[in-house]
Amino acid sequence: MRRTLLAFVVAGIGAWIAGPALSTDPWIPPAVEFGQAVDAPAGRAWRSGIVEAPARFDLVGLSWRATSRRVGARIRVRDAGDGSWSPWSPMADDHVDDAGTEPVWAGSADAFELRLDRAPAGLRAEFVNATGTATRGRRILTALRRGAHGAYVALAGAAARAQELSGAPPMVTREQWGAAACGPPRAAPAYGTVQTAFVHHTVNANDYGPQDSAAIVRAICRYHRSTKRWGDIGYNFLVDRFGTIFEGREGGVDQAVVGAQAQGYNSVSTGVANMGTFSGVSQTSDAVNAMAELLAWKLTLHGAPVEGQVTVLSRGGRANRYPAGTPVTFERIAGHRDADTTTCPGDALLAQLPQLRQLAAEIAPELPEAQPAPAPDAIVTLAAADRTLDYPQPAQLYGRVVDAAGTPLAAATVSIQIASGAGFGTLSRVLTRADGSWSTQIDSQYSRSLRAAVRLAGGALATSPVAAIEVAPRISVTAPARVVATRTFTVSGRIQPLRGRIALAIARQGTDGRFHTVARVPLRSASGAFLARVALRRPAVHRLRIESREDARNGAGRSRDVILRAVRPRR
Repeated sequence: MRRTLLAFVVAGIGAWIAGPALSTDPWIPPAVEFGQAVDAPAGRAWRSGIVEAPARFDLVGLSWRATSRRVGARIRVRDAGDGSWSPWSPMADDHVDDAGTEPVWAGSADAFELRLDRAPAGLRAEFVNATGTATRGRRILTALRRGAHGAYVALAGAAARAQELSGAPPMVTREQWGAAACGPPRAAPAYGTVQTAFVHHTVNANDYGPQDSAAIVRAICRYHRSTKRWGDIGYNFLVDRFGTIFEGREGGVDQAVVGAQAQGYNSVSTGVANMGTFSGVSQTSDAVNAMAELLAWKLTLHGAPVEGQVTVLSRGGRANRYPAGTPVTFERIAGHRDADTTTCPGDALLAQLPQLRQLAAEIAPELPEAQPAPAPDAIVTLAAADRTLDYPQPAQLYGRVVDAAGTPLAAATVSIQIASGAGFGTLSRVLTRADGSWSTQIDSQYSRSLRAAVRLAGGALATSPVAAIEVAPRISVTAPARVVATRTFTVSGRIQPLRGRIALAIARQGTDGRFHTVARVPLRSASGAFLARVALRRPAVHRLRIESREDARNGAGRSRDVILRAVRPRR
């Protein structure tokens, strides 16, 4: 059986198949993740020969130690059932941070072969099996193939049943595509505003069938949640080439859920990912029409037009094209590359965005003309002395409460509330002073979206605008000030709150006096403590620091810099 690989940004996948004969619900097996070191000559072009995997796999990606140069990886896999080989497929890496490729969907395979333009150090193959074939054998594989058609019929019906989602266009809900197989979200959803929409592609082959779409969505969800350690799937919505729309990140399709798909702009945007690669091939008309319907509904729901431009402030980030605090102007429907340093959504799809905007404008409801807002029963304000905190620094909050006439409300109870998937929950309460002012502090391990709320005498609830508080983890690090080049030494420390994955960034001082990054070493810190044994190749002054990436729970963190000198070994 000849198959085409599906390469996309995922590291976990489940198969949507027909369940037992007496059940109308699809059965979704749990994912199994495993890895394998690959011995490659670093720095050289290389072809691996046949590499037998430890078990059957449905998906494979590559990881390595950080490098500033492209690896240029291609892969083919061997079908576990009939032994046939797939065509060679490129392994894209423009969506990752110099530490590996985007994974490749392989079906049920048991071996692979690689071609690399330049082999990196620390090469590993990272596998996922989510169709039950890693431990349960050929019987499950047969059931998967026989069940595919019935699964798509169920999926099509699910899209039709989802039309009642707050007036949204037909879409497949999280429950219907099997989000539970990805594991629960790692944190409650956060909420912002929707002022623009970013269009993406997921970088996979475009010849998948309709029965594959739900599995691709689950795969992306698994990768974002478990491999990238994000709170949940990054995209707010996804659309396949057949025009089927899928609900993405948890929190409500009609809500301004903060995603993780356009670094620096997630709190002011929504994101829709196109399942496929559209660098040289255009998206289908079915998918473009579905996106137009989706974005016409989503943008106007939040009071934003589908045409024209909007200016927002960049929040920065490694992948961001603009430094934090920079005013940036986007089209209301923009491409991912407009915001971040990526080729996404591909040249061909980027060229289709004017058509997408026009189609959306033709069907979007007219926004009502701005009318003077009715006078509120009370005005509640909330501000933070510092909105970017270093754990365990408490958040210092303050504000004021006045009635519609501007008269201060004394002794009013102000509830400090946190946004969650179920709405807002109260953290603490404080009374206003005689002049209506109030102040308090709260301890927080994690980044939060907060508001102040006051219950008025008539029962109405007056609330402040939502304020986002970002909490960066606290990282301590210990390392010697002087080491011998090529000999190992220990770097240790702690991170709070607990984080599963961090990295040791190593930079070498050049002749220009500046430090240049030479390696990023992934570390694990499940208990809060970390320890690494490293060696520096050359005698020179080096800078070490521990870094953690921003995610749904915390902002990016960084330890103090450790400056050390590596000296030549004594002869």
